Amino acid sequence: MMGGTNADHALPVIAEACGLGFSRVKPLSGEHGAVEATVAGRGRYVVKWTWHPDLWPCEVAEVTARLRSRRYPAPRVIAADRLDGIAFYVQEKLPGAPSDELDVDQLEQLIELVELHAGAARGLSSHRALPWGEQIHRDLADPAHWTPRKRALAAHSPRAADLVRDIEHRAARLDLSCLPADDVVHGDYGLGNMLFRAGELSGVIDWDGWRPGDRRADLVTLWFALRIGTDQTRSSTELRRHLRRVMPPELMWAYAAHNVLRTLGWFAFRHGGWPTPTWLGASELLLKTALAA
Repeated sequence: MMGGTNADHALPVIAEACGLGFSRVKPLSGEHGAVEATVAGRGRYVVKWTWHPDLWPCEVAEVTARLRSRRYPAPRVIAADRLDGIAFYVQEKLPGAPSDELDVDQLEQLIELVELHAGAARGLSSHRALPWGEQIHRDLADPAHWTPRKRALAAHSPRAADLVRDIEHRAARLDLSCLPADDVVHGDYGLGNMLFRAGELSGVIDWDGWRPGDRRADLVTLWFALRIGTDQTRSSTELRRHLRRVMPPELMWAYAAHNVLRTLGWFAFRHGGWPTPTWLGASELLLKTALAA
């Protein structure tokens, strides 16, 4: 299980705090401790926790409750707290499963769904220190701000180092100060976090990395996911057309570049040999396509 967590100790503490008896526990991957657990007579739940005194469980509970009030298919969080050194939340397990392919009708569902993100972060708690536009600009352009992911990607290969440097130089000329800042941004709006049942969207999961910002960034993340590591030409082309209508090319490039740094950087940081030359080439082409007329 990822995250250096101790399920044998954490789960009894969480179960007692919630008054639930977990059984048939199945580990899940992720940055935190995570399992799928069954509660007799009540169904299946997803339980996530960390040993740090983080506030993210309560923030996840707040944002999913806000979205559910808008009839958004987010999971219901039944408990979120910090107890005995553990920050945790328990949420219902939604029906459905991720889809390997995204047809145009499903894409339209996701585009419409993102509109429910508009203004939904207003008044919610967030531990993010910087405003949205300032954070994006810092991540892309600040030579003094090198996250472990960005550092790992630059050290991966000369080609990857050139990619990081090119992003930094172009981003330095951008003005991102007037972007929307009170939409909900999921942060990982890809197929792995979207559930479908009988072809219809049944849920969007994994809100751990959400933050206030510009909802259009989630659609660029989806476009990135459809272009990198997969070949879904029709859906990605339709989504690109939509993105062209709702944002200027420079902003589309900035959000695509942010995906390149954090996703390829994650693979470089976690797996060393990744990203492959194929992924680097696809990322270079993605950024050129974002700027194309």
